[in-house]
Amino acid sequence: MAERDDLEKMLKKLKKDFQKNIQPVLKKHSYFVSKGERARLKRAKAIRRMRRRERQLSRAA
Repeated sequence: MAERDDLEKMLKKLKKDFQKNIQPVLKKHSYFVSKGERARLKRAKAIRRMRRRERQLSRAA
C-alpha cells in the first residue's frame, strides 16, 4: 500500500515537472518563429506584465 502511494507521488511529481520544464520547450520548438517575431512577442509580453502590475498596484492602494 505504501509503495503504491510513493509511486503515485512520484508520478504526480514527474507530471508536474514535465508541464513546468519540458512542455514549454517542446511548444517553443514546434514551429519556426523569426528573430523579429520573437522580439515583438517578448515586447508584447512585457507590456502585458507591466499593465497587470499597474492594475494590481492600483487595486491595493
